[in-house]
Amino acid sequence: MKKSWLNILLLTSVATFGLAACDNKGDAEQAGEQMDETIEQVQEQSQEMADEAQEALGVEEQGTMEEMGEQLDEAADSVKDTVSEQAAEMEQAMDDAAAEADRKLDALMEDNKE
Repeated sequence: MKKSWLNILLLTSVATFGLAACDNKGDAEQAGEQMDETIEQVQEQSQEMADEAQEALGVEEQGTMEEMGEQLDEAADSVKDTVSEQAAEMEQAMDDAAAEADRKLDALMEDNKE
């Protein structure tokens, strides 16, 4: 019986000292906490810089950038359509000019035959 009380007392003492030792922060744990704090500060500063840059550019929301991209796409499509229309008009004008030149050439050939 004495041994079991002694074992219980020994086990309790070891557990108590073990738990007390967990409260003390070691160098590695302190360094880890400092790294966490530094990372958080860097993230906050990065976010602040991004916000300031967006504000300076007049872009306050991410949706605004999307809208700008869509407007650029629409402008590019409009230019493409306009160029295609002008190319078609030029092709028609060249065809008309070639046909007129053929008619005049035929007329000259007829005049030379007579």
